[in-house]
Amino acid sequence: MRVLYVEDHPVNVEVMRAIFALRPDLTLDVAVDGASGLNAATRHTPDLLLLDLRLPDCHGTALLSQLRELPSTTCTPAIAVTAEDAPDLTRSTFLETWPKPLNIRQVLVRLDQLYAHHVLQRSSAAVPA
Repeated sequence: MRVLYVEDHPVNVEVMRAIFALRPDLTLDVAVDGASGLNAATRHTPDLLLLDLRLPDCHGTALLSQLRELPSTTCTPAIAVTAEDAPDLTRSTFLETWPKPLNIRQVLVRLDQLYAHHVLQRSSAAVPA
């Protein structure tokens, strides 16, 4: 499963890289702002989006709106990864919110669940009707 993480803070990126190092079946692509996030999403279609909300060139909700316009990411699950108090994000098509600082144990559990769901979807799509 390929995951795109759009985050401008280097320490947060390193924390996420350390988390993903514990899950070698997952591929983490990192972009540092909205523009490079859009570019990365068009180069390598992600199966999951992790978006910081306070990016240097846009807000994460605006980036998600732009990503939803791309055919490859119209329905890609998106998670807000933020220190903002943002209780209404799921209404803006985020699946859920992961608050910073991250609870590493919870993130690992959730990544495992999302990966299992992804594998199940792919295997059921491969079975002819």
